[in-house]
Amino acid sequence: MNNIFGDNKIIGLAGSKNSGKTNNLMEAIRIFRNKNKVTPIYVYGLDTHTLEWVKTLGSVFEISGLDQLSNKSNSLLILDEFQRLKLNDRRQKYILDEFIDFIYHKNNWVIFTSPNLREFNSIIGSKIEGWCIKSLRVDSLVNGSQLKDVAKDYSGRFKSLGRITLRKNEMLVINEEYEKVLTFDYIEKIDKKKENIDIFAESKLSKNCPEYGQKM
Repeated sequence: MNNIFGDNKIIGLAGSKNSGKTNNLMEAIRIFRNKNKVTPIYVYGLDTHTLEWVKTLGSVFEISGLDQLSNKSNSLLILDEFQRLKLNDRRQKYILDEFIDFIYHKNNWVIFTSPNLREFNSIIGSKIEGWCIKSLRVDSLVNGSQLKDVAKDYSGRFKSLGRITLRKNEMLVINEEYEKVLTFDYIEKIDKKKENIDIFAESKLSKNCPEYGQKM
């Protein structure tokens, strides 16, 4: 986690769907927990399977709203699908402002992530101090957002033809202090997507079945 945060408290983790964001993040938490057994970790928005796994690391608690954090301090916060908390809503910007004040006044650290890159608009982006980048297309980002500016300005070895492309076990960390690539082990137990059925695979229906041989 030190490599992810550096001297910052507010991080954005952004990448296209199926780029390995959650798997990398859970492995980072596992490494952190091996070194630090006591810091509480509060999570929001994780799917049930991932939530059950990360809770086995100890002192990991699920929240369903920001009000449950009001008295928390010296903690690590993981907010997946942060847009559901209205933290990037222009009409309710005061919620984000109050939350950022809470982060600093209560000595907390937070990682914002979302399966939808367009949720990183200029409202939430104005508060993010460092970025963890996975594979993405630059033109899929919100115009005028800090994330798009970071992606456009990056000209390193992972960028080509308007895309930043990393392997699923790699994460590009960019902040004002440094730029580095982190590599994570793959956690097979939380990769439920590998169990998804390919609906276009050849059918195993019997030839005696009425549906056998029908084609789309």
